Amino acid sequence: MDLEDIEYVRAGLKFRGAQGTTGTQASFMEIFHNDASKIDRLNEILCEKAGFPGCYEISTQTYTRKVDLRIANALSSLGASAVRVATDIRHLAHDKVLEEPFEADQIGSSAMAYKRNPMR
Repeated sequence: MDLEDIEYVRAGLKFRGAQGTTGTQASFMEIFHNDASKIDRLNEILCEKAGFPGCYEISTQTYTRKVDLRIANALSSLGASAVRVATDIRHLAHDKVLEEPFEADQIGSSAMAYKRNPMR
C-alpha cells in the first residue's frame, strides 16, 4: 500500500511553471510581447525536460505547500510501516520465535553467545 501511495503521489506531481520573481508571469509577458501562448509553450518545454506531465493551474513564486504535505504523508506512511516491521521482528526475536541464523561450527566474533540477538 505504501508503494502504491508513493507512486500515486509521484504520478500526480506537476511542475510549478515559469514564474517571475514576484510569482507572476508578468516578466514573461513582457519578454514575449504579451503573447501568452509562448508562455504556455515555454511551460510545456520545461515540463517535458523536467519529466512532469504538466503545470499546476495556479502557482505563485512557490507551489502550494499541499504538495509537500502529500509527499510527507506518503513517506511517513512508509516509515511507519518500516518501524512496525522492525518492531515485530524484534519482539519475535525476543520471544525466540525468530532467531538469526547460527551454525554449530560458526567461527569469529559472531560465534560468541553474548553477541547473538536477542540478548536476555
